[in-house]
Amino acid sequence: MSHYTDIRKILLVRPPRYLWPFINESDNFLLPLGLPCIAASVRRACPEITVKIIDCPPLKIGWKSLRDIIELERPDMIGAGEEALYHHEAARLFSLAKDIDPRIVTVAGGHFFSWMYEHSLKSFPLDFIVRFEGEETIVELVAALRRGADLSGVKGIAYLKNGRAARTAPREMVSDLDSLPLPAYDLMPMGRYSRFGYIWPQSATLEHSRGCVDRCNFCSLWTFWGTQKRNDIEKGELEVSPRYRTKSVQRTLEEVDIVYKKYGRRYILWADPTFNVQPEWTNEFCEGLLKRNYKDLYWWAFIRADFTLRDEKLGILAKMVRAGMVHPLIGVERCCSEDLRLLKKTAYTRDMIKEVFAIFKNKYPHVFRQGTFVTCLPFDTRESMLDLVKYAVEIDIDYPAFHPVAPVPGTFLYQEVKAQGRLLEPDFSKYDWATPLMPSETGLSRAELSELNMELNKRYVLYRPHWLIRGLFSRHKHKRGLYRWFLKNTLKMFFLSLWDALRGKRSVEGFTGFMRLKRPGWYDR
Repeated sequence: MSHYTDIRKILLVRPPRYLWPFINESDNFLLPLGLPCIAASVRRACPEITVKIIDCPPLKIGWKSLRDIIELERPDMIGAGEEALYHHEAARLFSLAKDIDPRIVTVAGGHFFSWMYEHSLKSFPLDFIVRFEGEETIVELVAALRRGADLSGVKGIAYLKNGRAARTAPREMVSDLDSLPLPAYDLMPMGRYSRFGYIWPQSATLEHSRGCVDRCNFCSLWTFWGTQKRNDIEKGELEVSPRYRTKSVQRTLEEVDIVYKKYGRRYILWADPTFNVQPEWTNEFCEGLLKRNYKDLYWWAFIRADFTLRDEKLGILAKMVRAGMVHPLIGVERCCSEDLRLLKKTAYTRDMIKEVFAIFKNKYPHVFRQGTFVTCLPFDTRESMLDLVKYAVEIDIDYPAFHPVAPVPGTFLYQEVKAQGRLLEPDFSKYDWATPLMPSETGLSRAELSELNMELNKRYVLYRPHWLIRGLFSRHKHKRGLYRWFLKNTLKMFFLSLWDALRGKRSVEGFTGFMRLKRPGWYDR
């Protein structure tokens, strides 16, 4: 334990990983905002410590090269944070670090490790887990380790104590997000993110807020950033209420200015679970962007339908579009009010969604209209699934994303299915929002659900080929690019489906071979 006092170099890593096959490699790996945020906090509090970030995917650094880098750098601490789908890659990183030097302190963070702390500490070579919001916790943990202090007083961590998983008291969330240092963009390979992307070209990931105002039972974002009274899901304890915090407009504009002017980023991917919560904030922010006259700055954002209708009436939606919003994503989820109630998606109605998409189509035709749909629910039938694609046609969406629901740790859905003994898939690396994971109550097998989910995509194209042609020849450059991306992947889906049929192959692994994660050529190099 004495070597903890010698922490002088920290290496934060996003390890190698497989590719999402339905977007090109350049679009696969966007700026992981958590790493520069953590690095900035450590650097400000402990300037004597050297902090480096190795973001492997955009640099095409495989496992062999990563070993060489760690051996060369000889860090005293290695940290990584992951969601369920990629948690095993972080676990491999920690094993690699301990193999190189057992004295390297391994620290995990992010969604999966925050929730599954006991499982992680017992399964992987981890020294510590920083749970939930990490900027203040990592600084206090490093300081305590260097002093040799009692770790039980460090809020928000978990570690093994006498062979048992111990967690400390939860840490209060940062009340003033402006008090956090600017993310350490200088430690990131900023020019490598989506250099040749169709969806988010020349992008940078930013956030102006944390948290959400709703309680969707399939979402772990609002629970991660919410006010937690009980957060031990491994013991069946989850009690949390929504909480929303935002940076000031001036602080957010400062970050936009940095990525635009210093790093030449021309597309902002807003990581906020809900971008348009506060109309006053959105209005002031958009006015600030418009005054800057950034004619070639565009952005993508998660927005709520009910707030969008409100903002349209206030004249704010028009400002959002003028300020660069070209790709909003709205969680449509379902076409039935009863389904929305079961999902805990409040304030939404079928007619409301239809009205929002009509506004975008008629008033802002250059905006790419995307919506997400939650599929393969336990109560789904063939008819209820096919109703979703009919509804997508009815609201005239540009791109409907049909995602089989995934009961990821941190969601109330996970708690429900685990308590009922219906958690069928123990391998969290398959929680990819493409593979059906929930048992059906209506007699459908997982293979049948998988085939149905692919059928939704086929039918959306077959119902309206004129829609695809219209998008491919749109006079708006950004929309044309997205339709070309959609056409390419639709054709790929059809050919792979045909190939699987010819081979007599049926699989629950997503839309046949189309949605399965693919190993890039550089992965093991």
